[in-house]
Amino acid sequence: MDTAPDILRTTDWSRTFHAYGPGTDAPKHLAALRSGQDSKVADALGYLYSAILHQGTVYPATPPAVLHVAGLLSDPAADRPVHGVFDEAMGAGAAPLRQHLLRFLADVAWSVAEVCGGYSDAELDALADPGERRGELDAFLERMARSEDGDADDGEEVWEDPLLETVMNTVLRDLRRAAPVLLEAVRPLLTHRDRGVRQRAVTAAGALSRMGGGLALDLSGAADYAESRDEGAAIVLALAESGGDTAEFLTHQDPAIRACAALAPSLTDDPAATTELRTALLDPAAADAWFADRPGYFDGHVRFSMVKALVERSESEDAPDLLPVFQALAAVSSAFTAERDLQGLLSLALGRERRSAAAPVEYPTELQRAYLRALVDSDGLWDPGTADFTFLLKGLGLPPVRESMRSLAESS
Repeated sequence: MDTAPDILRTTDWSRTFHAYGPGTDAPKHLAALRSGQDSKVADALGYLYSAILHQGTVYPATPPAVLHVAGLLSDPAADRPVHGVFDEAMGAGAAPLRQHLLRFLADVAWSVAEVCGGYSDAELDALADPGERRGELDAFLERMARSEDGDADDGEEVWEDPLLETVMNTVLRDLRRAAPVLLEAVRPLLTHRDRGVRQRAVTAAGALSRMGGGLALDLSGAADYAESRDEGAAIVLALAESGGDTAEFLTHQDPAIRACAALAPSLTDDPAATTELRTALLDPAAADAWFADRPGYFDGHVRFSMVKALVERSESEDAPDLLPVFQALAAVSSAFTAERDLQGLLSLALGRERRSAAAPVEYPTELQRAYLRALVDSDGLWDPGTADFTFLLKGLGLPPVRESMRSLAESS
C-alpha cells in the first residue's frame, strides 16, 4: 500500500466526488490530519464524516481517503490526543487520533457491508461494469463535478443518469477489494499498548473482515491482552462479524459476553443463542449499562442490536414467549426509541408480516391486548411533542391516541 502522503499525490482527485462536491479539496483536508494543530485535525475528522462518509453513504472520493487514513495508523502523529466527532462515545476527554481513525474505518466498513454484504465478488464486478457506456465514464465524472459545484445546467439529469449507479457500485467494489490491505494496516494495533486503541482496532478488524466478505481474522493476540469486559465483548463481536463460531462463549460467566456471542449470524438458528437474547432483554436498562467503553459494533443503545437480532430470528408464533421482553422494553422506551425498541416485536404480535399495515386493528386477541396494555402503561411513549411514536402506531393500524389505545386494549 502506498504511504498516506503518496496517496494524496498520486490519486486523480478530479475524477472523484463526495457528498458536497468535487474531490479536489480532499488532499488539503486529509493532509490536515497530520498537521498537529488541534483545530485543523478536528476539522479534518469532521470532513471525513460529512463529505467522505455522509450519513452512511460512500462516494468515489471515499476509497483513496480510506487508504490514506489507514496509512496514518502507524504514524507517530496518530498518538496525539485530539477531540473528534464522537468524543462522548470515545470516552471522557480527548482520545488519540489513532482511535478516531480506527472508528472511521469501522464506520465505512459497516456502511459498505450493509449495502453489498449479500453480493459475491463476481456480482459486484458485474454491477460496476459500465458496459457499452465505458467511453462515457470520464465525461460523466466531469459532469458530476460541475453539477456539484452548481455550474452545470444539467445537474438534475446527471443525478438521474443510470451511469451514476454504476459509479457508486464501483465505489463499493473498490472498497471491498481494499479490505485486505486495510485489515493488514489495522492488524499491528490489535496488541497496541493503549487499551482504547486495541479495542477500536479489534472493532475495525471485525468490520473490515465483514466488508471483505468474511476475511480470516486472528484475534488470539488481542485476546491475550484483553483486560476488561469491554475488550472481551469487542473481541467476541469481531469474531461474530468475521463469520466465526462464538458458540463457546454462550456459557461464559459474564452475561454481556454471552449476549454478544448470541448476536453472531452463525448462531441464528441456535435456540440457546435466542434464549440468551431474550434473557438479556428482560432487563434492557442493565444491558445498556454493561460497558464503560461501549464497543463500536453497537449503533446506539446495546439493546437495539439485541432486539433487531431477536426479531429477525422470531415468528408470530413466538409472540407469547416474547411478551415479557416487550413489556420490559416498553417500560424503558420513549417516543424517540420506540421504532427500534418495539416496532419489530409488535409487528410479530399483530401478525403484520403477513397483513397489510394499513388495515386497522379492531378485534385484538387476548395476547395482542397484553401487548397493547404494555404500550398504554408506558408514560415515556406518549410524548405529545413527538410524532415518531404516532407514525409508528398508524403504520401498524393502531390508534395514535392513548385513551383510544386503552379502549382497544380493554376490549373483548
